[in-house]
Amino acid sequence: MMRHRPYLVGAALGLFAWVAIASTPAMATPCTNLLSLNLPDTTITSAKDNTTGVFVVPGSSPITGLAAFCRVIATLTPTSDSNIQIEVWLPETTWNGRFLGTGGGGFQGIISYNELALGIQAGFAATNSDLGTGSSGCSPLYCGSDGNMGNPLAIAFGDPASPATGLFGHPERIKDFGYRAIHLMTVRGKEIANAFYGQNAHKAYFAGCSTGGQNALMEAQRFPNDYDGILAGAAAFNRTHIHMVPLGVWQDTHASATRFIQPGQMTLINKAVLAQCVGQDGGASTDQFLTDPRDCHFDPKALLCTGGKVPPACLTADQVTTMQKYYAGTIDPVNGQVIQATNAATRPTTCSGSAWC
Repeated sequence: MMRHRPYLVGAALGLFAWVAIASTPAMATPCTNLLSLNLPDTTITSAKDNTTGVFVVPGSSPITGLAAFCRVIATLTPTSDSNIQIEVWLPETTWNGRFLGTGGGGFQGIISYNELALGIQAGFAATNSDLGTGSSGCSPLYCGSDGNMGNPLAIAFGDPASPATGLFGHPERIKDFGYRAIHLMTVRGKEIANAFYGQNAHKAYFAGCSTGGQNALMEAQRFPNDYDGILAGAAAFNRTHIHMVPLGVWQDTHASATRFIQPGQMTLINKAVLAQCVGQDGGASTDQFLTDPRDCHFDPKALLCTGGKVPPACLTADQVTTMQKYYAGTIDPVNGQVIQATNAATRPTTCSGSAWC
């Protein structure tokens, strides 16, 4: 029996070694070390390496083809009522030495993962923010009002049946949405990237469209030193006027049951506009869009029902009025000034007494 003892001892030592290895925490990496990074008004809630080449977007299709990156999630609280979520994605072996801030759309409220993925696929250290509106129940399409409770049209559009008050009553969150979140995302994102790479990015750029374009304009005007270059696409600006437009259009369209544009009639109108204007505004005659809509002076009366034609193959007189008001833009009923234009070529600067009002 004694001659078997070395094997038993060896087996026991092997077992103890396996248990010791299995219970040892994974070695910290430059990425996971970021959890202990101390930044003002910032809580880093997660810092993990992603070496799978895949990122699973919550509620959407996975993003594939990604190089290894460090994913950092943080919450910024510049005020007691702020709750700004940001993510910073840091390529681990393919960094091009540059930093990229990215924007989102609508009321944001979420992280735009596709923007982050596009950024790191091009080699950038990339960051994105929910603009601090997620805690108010906002999404890119909706930042609701409890006054809209149970509206069937809103619910069909994807709005919640029982919306919260959104940003109403939260002036600091409105500031976060307007300009502060994107600036702090930039400042903290750069600091996180610097800690990870051990050096500052040699160039920083921002790219965004719609609300991302608003972010771009805010950065350029308020914080011009944040970026070396800024791309502002379809920038949303003058928010007070912009948000009057859908309200005005909705009221106009629903002024009476006969004013509503039926399903299929927008296609009819679109085809008529193209037939009249395509190729005459700098574009090709084969285009299915207008290169410059301002050069198109389309009169909806051209689709007025005559003879035996009935909707949706044509427009009633009331529907013609709806479209005329739509093309005229949203008008201040007191002074006749255009609040926001829908198509600048179809109406004058003021609409007092105009047929387009």
